[in-house]
Amino acid sequence: MNIRFLRQTLKLIVLTAMLVTMLVVLSACDEEAAVVNEEIIEDAINVPEDYSTIQEAINAAAEGDVIVVAPGTYNENINFLGKSVTLQSTNPKDPEVVEETVIDAGRSGSVVTFESAEGEGTVLSGFTITGGGGKMATLEFEVEGEAMEETANYGGGIFIVNLSEPTIKNNIISKNVAQRGGGLLVYNASPILTDNIIKDNSSTGGGGGMFVAHSKGLQVRDNEISGNIADRSGGGIAVSGQGDVPSIFENNTIAGNRAQNGGGFSVFEADPEIRNNNIIDNHAYQDGAAIFIFRASPDISGNEFNDNLADARGGAVAVYLGSSPVIKDNIVTGNEAQIGGGGFLILMDADPSLENNTIAGNRSRRGGGLLIAEGASPTLLSNDITGNITERFGAGIYVLASEPVIEGNNISDNDARRDGGGIYITGESIVTLLENSFENNSSNQGGAIYVAEGSLLELNDPDDNVYEGNVPDQIHEE
Repeated sequence: MNIRFLRQTLKLIVLTAMLVTMLVVLSACDEEAAVVNEEIIEDAINVPEDYSTIQEAINAAAEGDVIVVAPGTYNENINFLGKSVTLQSTNPKDPEVVEETVIDAGRSGSVVTFESAEGEGTVLSGFTITGGGGKMATLEFEVEGEAMEETANYGGGIFIVNLSEPTIKNNIISKNVAQRGGGLLVYNASPILTDNIIKDNSSTGGGGGMFVAHSKGLQVRDNEISGNIADRSGGGIAVSGQGDVPSIFENNTIAGNRAQNGGGFSVFEADPEIRNNNIIDNHAYQDGAAIFIFRASPDISGNEFNDNLADARGGAVAVYLGSSPVIKDNIVTGNEAQIGGGGFLILMDADPSLENNTIAGNRSRRGGGLLIAEGASPTLLSNDITGNITERFGAGIYVLASEPVIEGNNISDNDARRDGGGIYITGESIVTLLENSFENNSSNQGGAIYVAEGSLLELNDPDDNVYEGNVPDQIHEE
């Protein structure tokens, strides 16, 4: 018993020694981490400890400095003065810290200004930016090849010009106003915008959330852009003109924005890449609830357009006047237009390419899925056009005075309350139909296709389209 007791005692002593050693090591690690953290705090410029205002800290900062701002409300406008510095809250990844670290301009000018060619090393991270009224400036725009100057208030929350390339991340940009760019203006600049919330800003002109003009290589990724309003175009984002490198808008959620045209997005004479975004629940008082495209050729791919509403035409996308976008691999569902084109409006000499999109469950008075009109000549290739509804004509596609090429599409289960379940063709249109499948479409006349007098179908001989289960008939020609 004594030997066994001695062995147990020795084991207990050894285990205790090991535990003490581990605690000492962990304590040493904690002390080392504390020293590291202390060094970071010591190296940073702290507001309000070192300087009472953020601008004073920027004025005093040297290249490469980090300025750390404690939670609180700072009533000021700030200008980075061309300095490569990092301005951040105490924890940009913590939403509560971001909400509580506020820069409020009190409607006096832009909240934050980058106008001295700041580079990517200039960083703004972890703030709520609010109360901006925009900066008065005269900027030059090119419209239809002619230069024009416009003096206005630009960039309510953030004003970015003169080749500046700052990194702007993890901020809330909210409740700012301007004539253009309620939340932000980007003009002749190339910032990186990631992981921001841009919400509830407003513009009396274009770009309730953001106005981008004559900028190249802009990167807008992983942001939430919601609840913004523009009186004219681009409730969420307006893009006008561009540099020699396309701007990229990727993996953003663009939701609940409103404008006259382009509730979510408007693109004028520019060719950005718009890909893998969720563009949902936006509202246009006229055309293009999700995106309005005018004399532009953006690349639009991999997006989801859901539940957008246009009071006139183009429940999801409106393509106007000579535009030639590539629209590929998108999901377009549940959108509505009161007059025409529940999913797409393609109008006035536009010739977009639509390939491999799902256009389903949209509705409108004419053209539940698509309205193609007034000299448009789109190419529709390998799309799934299904389950769309129209109160009148052309549940799948309505074609008026246009010349589309429609090849290899699945056009099925569309329902027209009057004529043209799959396609309605009128206005002396010439429609080329090749290797499409028309199944289970329904209407009053022309279950698959209705061709009004004066219009023409161009088919292979023999006809290589497939017709099955359309009600009451396959093709009705006047």
